[in-house]
Amino acid sequence: MDATHLDTFIDALIDELTPVPAPEDDADRRLCHLLDSPRRVLDEQPLLAVLVAAVTARNLLDHVIAQAVAATERMGIPARKQLRSGADLLTSLGVAPGAAHRAARVGRAAHTLPALTRAQRLGGVGIEFADAVGKGITHIDNRVPLSEEDRAKVVTKLMIQTTPAQVAEKARAMAIDKAGAQPEDDQSVPVAENSDLNEMTVVVTEEGRVAATFDVDALTGEELLTALDPLCRPIPLPDGSPDPRPVGKRRADALGQLVRTYLSHSHRPMSGGVLPHVSLIRPAAAGFVDTLGFTGPVSAVTADLITCDSTLGTVIVDGNGAPLDVGRSERLFTPAIRKGLAVRDGGCAHPGCGRPVSWCDAHHIIPWGSDGTTSIDNGVLLCRRHHTAIHHGGWQVYLGPDRHPWFIPPHKPGEAEPAHLRSHARRTMTDLPTAA
Repeated sequence: MDATHLDTFIDALIDELTPVPAPEDDADRRLCHLLDSPRRVLDEQPLLAVLVAAVTARNLLDHVIAQAVAATERMGIPARKQLRSGADLLTSLGVAPGAAHRAARVGRAAHTLPALTRAQRLGGVGIEFADAVGKGITHIDNRVPLSEEDRAKVVTKLMIQTTPAQVAEKARAMAIDKAGAQPEDDQSVPVAENSDLNEMTVVVTEEGRVAATFDVDALTGEELLTALDPLCRPIPLPDGSPDPRPVGKRRADALGQLVRTYLSHSHRPMSGGVLPHVSLIRPAAAGFVDTLGFTGPVSAVTADLITCDSTLGTVIVDGNGAPLDVGRSERLFTPAIRKGLAVRDGGCAHPGCGRPVSWCDAHHIIPWGSDGTTSIDNGVLLCRRHHTAIHHGGWQVYLGPDRHPWFIPPHKPGEAEPAHLRSHARRTMTDLPTAA
């Protein structure tokens, strides 16, 4: 069999899938009729049979792709086409980068995992599962070198798992177990404490979100958990009801706070000769959207959230010459203005919050993009959760006659406006300027 036979199969499948009017005779029904308009009960078994056959065919074709791309690498074809690897060759053919790298990995490892490869040749193992087994073997081998006999036994144990996630979990457990069984002379550093084994993956998803996994030593993990713990605690809502965020959401919010605290520190490592900071790319031409350097396009409201604590006119200074109102000359709130906001707001000003000043962004009440100035009277301190609530959650904030922030809860258009809520720092029942 060569490419001609595969082309013949593909042409026949395309013909079967091309929509045509349903025939009166069952013998003339095509695959398109079975998929588009299956008949109740009658087509149950044929449809299931097609599903099983299609999955098997997919597994076989994925195996062919993996083997073929490994063969192109052995022949040096990617280099002759000015490409770095077989994965780049697949990408040039329209394969998604993640799938391309997975196929190349599986193809390269095939000769070292004969039992797995035999199962792939029968169409019984998907490429995702095969890749998980290969990565599991690598994970174990990096911790405890495996002999050929041990490798074969490990492959057998991993192949009886049900899903790629279970394969990865089993591999980690086997690595810990095998490392613990090593003689003490071979364990200068316990696996749990060996920072040389640390690894982390960070992937930008199709939706533009960021997914990460990591495997770190016990000390690094303890430091991370210690840093997250005080930031993960529930924060009651303004009316005193419990924090509605699940644990996972609170933990993610805490991680975001850790990252922002790090980025605001002046003694962090340089990146390309400058201090690393979030970069928002704002095109001058119409018809384009704002874009983040790593994660790509973002909506206008998120761009406003980013630029809110960011910097262009008249500078007003206090008696000591410290700028308290830089007007439109700068978008970022200066240290002196932030100090004034800290004195007034005492932390996050959102009702019922009060998170520390060091956790807060300085938010423009009248957006800087709408000609708002950078001044104490146009600023308010908000933690990232409540800063997001202003930009995304329907909350509004304004400066009251007492020169303190006041908040308007979300409400639907046409509904009566709910009662306005005082800043967290305003505990009295009056809005008189002289009130505490």
